[in-house]
Amino acid sequence: MDIKLKDFEGPLDLLLHLVSKYQMDIYDVPIVEVIEQYLAYISTLQAIKLEVAGEYMVMASQLMLIKSRKLLPKIVEAEPEENDPEQELLTQIEEYRRFKAISEEMSAQHDERAKFYSKPKQELIFEDAVLVHDKTIMDLFLSFSHVMAEKQRELKNSHTVVERDDYRIEDMMTVITERLSQSKKLVLNRVFKECQSLPEMITMFLATLELIKVHEVEVEQVENFGDIVLRSVS
Repeated sequence: MDIKLKDFEGPLDLLLHLVSKYQMDIYDVPIVEVIEQYLAYISTLQAIKLEVAGEYMVMASQLMLIKSRKLLPKIVEAEPEENDPEQELLTQIEEYRRFKAISEEMSAQHDERAKFYSKPKQELIFEDAVLVHDKTIMDLFLSFSHVMAEKQRELKNSHTVVERDDYRIEDMMTVITERLSQSKKLVLNRVFKECQSLPEMITMFLATLELIKVHEVEVEQVENFGDIVLRSVS
């Protein structure tokens, strides 16, 4: 069973998506929280054996440095640092946000002009920006990343050993559809947290994606950072 996720254009695109969820000025967002979400996303990609581009790993190492500096005790310095990695990162995200907004406006204008010409519409290509994202699926993925990180810490602290690792996506799809036949909706975070191991959780997540792909279920997130709800389409 082949399941593919629509990826972000690059690490800045992912960071912009994470920052935008806070609905505040980029320079006011809780940067440590954003970094933890980014690192959880990368960890999840690796856990389900999806290839992670080198540029994401380079950014991850930079973010880990910024996070470690933020968590260290404050030390009074004689002179402020000339190069602040955190401020440089936020500036990069802000510049990318502006570029992306311009790109989207240009694309909209192109689409509008194309309505008045009989010749075939030509596709606009912006090498450094993604114009369309399936936000719902990516929010689902990021939410799962957060829950998986929590489960990893829980299993590590409890020293739990789970032998079984032969979970099948088809079986988990059946579990989800049967539960939806008994209830109008499922809160996915709760479903994931009920899993007893990481293999079970990952298989449950992939089963959810496959059900969405074949249009048997739909997902909904009413507000940023809110619960992601799964409903049956039929």
